Amino acid sequence: MFKERNFRLSMSLIFNITIIVLEIIGTIICASNTGVEMFTFYTTDSNLFAMAVCIVYAFYTARCLFSKNNQDIPKPVKTLKYISVCCLNLTFIVVTAIFAPASGEGGYEYMLFNGDFFYFHFSCPLLTLISFILFEGNTQYELGYSFAAVIPTLIYAAATVVLNLLRIIEGPYPFLYVYDQPVTLSVMWFIMIADIAFLSSSLIQKLGSTFACSTKKRTDVKSVVK
Repeated sequence: MFKERNFRLSMSLIFNITIIVLEIIGTIICASNTGVEMFTFYTTDSNLFAMAVCIVYAFYTARCLFSKNNQDIPKPVKTLKYISVCCLNLTFIVVTAIFAPASGEGGYEYMLFNGDFFYFHFSCPLLTLISFILFEGNTQYELGYSFAAVIPTLIYAAATVVLNLLRIIEGPYPFLYVYDQPVTLSVMWFIMIADIAFLSSSLIQKLGSTFACSTKKRTDVKSVVK
């Protein structure tokens, strides 16, 4: 049991440190290309949020790993980590399902591997997903967490729509150009993105809980055999 716990904590720490480094590189590239405008993008905001959460999570993971008191990572920190994973992977889904195909030939190569896109659209979402499912998920699935994971997306949507209505910013995504499309289309986009966010968040949590349960069962069986 102790060895299994330490292994999960060690792998989680390695993943989180790796993600932090990649996020810093991606942020530097993005800032040099777009400047302050980068904060208007959901992709950038979700990646900066994920980086901050990974820093906090890595701190508590290291504390649990090297503490003699068998401490656990606080539940609010775990919840924030889950929400950040969901936000990043919403970016990945939207990019691969909408933006890359819409970009035509070479769209996937450009949207996933070009400049800061490699970090923000591909590597960081993928690594956070692997880290959460394999090493950080809870054994119990709770529907409320899936709803909570959608809140940052709703906040971003509300803020950007208002800013677009006030003509303070334009876009930055095609479905946010509220003056260039019918209201019904804007509503349809909102419903679709919200549904994708909720369904993907539920799936991520379910995969994490399933793997955590299987790991716990293996550990219990080993303990009984010994």
